[in-house]
Amino acid sequence: MGLSVWLPGAPFLAALLTLVLPSRRPTEIRLVTGLGCLVSLVLAIVAWLSYGSSQDGFQHVASLAWFTLPNVWLGHNLTIGLSFGVDGLSLPLLTLTAVIALLAVIGVPRPAEQEKAYRFWQGLLVAAILGVLTALDLFTFLVAVELALFSGFFLILQFGGPDRRHAAYKFLIYRGFASVGLLVVFIGLAYGLAGLYYSGGTAGSTPKLPGSVGTLTFSIATLQHDVAHAASVYGGIRPALFLVLLLAVFIEEAFVPFHTWLPKAHEQADTATNMLIGGMLTKTGAYVLLRFGVGMLPDEVHRFSLLLAVFGVINILYGAFAAWAARGWRRLTAFSSISHMGLVLLGISAMNSAGLQGAMFMMVSSGLLTAFLFYLAGAIEERTGSSQMDRLGGLSKSMPTLSGFLLFAALGSLGLPLTSGFISEIQAFIGAFGGHPYLSFVGLLGLILSATYLLYAIQKTTFGPRVPVAAAVDARAVEYLPLIVLTALVLVVGVYPEIIGNLFGLSAGTLLGIGG
Repeated sequence: MGLSVWLPGAPFLAALLTLVLPSRRPTEIRLVTGLGCLVSLVLAIVAWLSYGSSQDGFQHVASLAWFTLPNVWLGHNLTIGLSFGVDGLSLPLLTLTAVIALLAVIGVPRPAEQEKAYRFWQGLLVAAILGVLTALDLFTFLVAVELALFSGFFLILQFGGPDRRHAAYKFLIYRGFASVGLLVVFIGLAYGLAGLYYSGGTAGSTPKLPGSVGTLTFSIATLQHDVAHAASVYGGIRPALFLVLLLAVFIEEAFVPFHTWLPKAHEQADTATNMLIGGMLTKTGAYVLLRFGVGMLPDEVHRFSLLLAVFGVINILYGAFAAWAARGWRRLTAFSSISHMGLVLLGISAMNSAGLQGAMFMMVSSGLLTAFLFYLAGAIEERTGSSQMDRLGGLSKSMPTLSGFLLFAALGSLGLPLTSGFISEIQAFIGAFGGHPYLSFVGLLGLILSATYLLYAIQKTTFGPRVPVAAAVDARAVEYLPLIVLTALVLVVGVYPEIIGNLFGLSAGTLLGIGG
């Protein structure tokens, strides 16, 4: 088995191992979960260092055959299995996921009686997100998406706040509908192309497409090459498939008007789960749009680019205004993330290199800063009993270290120069102005609003009148690792963006090459 198999495989096996360990050994259970995340991080770094940037396509490819089905319609057998690999788009996101997961395990302890069940579902969620990012066929991708859906559901349902049942079922229903949409699109892509092969058709002006007559494939690499060039396949169904894909992405990404599940989930979920859901799970929707939208249906992305840009600006502004109206750090961070991802949508709509790279940078930056803010909000809530701003105040006196890191995370989120937020916003807007200048100008208002609501929240929380708190304890020793690592990564990406820019640039060029 190749390296890419163990990226999601390590935390998956660690989750299974926690079921074997006795509940009376919570330290060992937590250690096993952490080791699974650490192995994934090490493997992601190894894959990054060994990645051949001069080569297009997927690398470190590995497949595991599961079973074979006779295909009566096409007259040949179809092997179902799991297939994994990495490319320039997935590698930075994989590394980010592994980092956030490891920090969530190390920096957020659980009560001993909850350790076993919690680490099991947490390990499955980490494995599922890594599986989505490494999947090289549609079957593997759907398995990972469903695993993420159910593990996230049980984390909220079993370990969330007082209204966790409502939040968990809302999470399940919304993202369940998104999964159904993805299934419809995948069936349409795979069987539509197989039908073209079977009928001996052509792809526009291209002669016979690669592959044998009657071949049905779930391979993402094959579909990415062939579907993008099969302009005549499906006839008028092709735009419909893209719109269904877009609907699924809007729900997965919690875009307006399908956003209501996200703030509710974040208000009820525990800190570590918020770090994983806000830091990476909600970024998989944008990943789907890049991988399957831009990568397989580029003509439709061009055709509906104005629609993407309009919804991008709506989410930038709505997320910013809703964050301004929020009275708690959890809700503020959730809407801030929606605003960030609106900029991702705006960048993708431009369909140029700067826009796509800006969207990819924003996915990483938003993941880092969202996880950072949720971690700090959780630390403050643990000490004060609340993350509501009207119950906080003057924390810079009683918790100067945590307050300082909270200020830094907020400044990064609003796009302070030399942070990841700045480089991602500037690049996304450069690309967006090249595609939709007037809408991009309106979207700039979101930057002003982000400074307004974040600085207001900081002023109300860390400065202002001092509010008595139950336990005015500053950052503990175990909390310094997540705080320092996240700070360092935000600065590294902001000061030296080339560290991920080369990979994203290669991916953007490949996607634009596919789309002509």
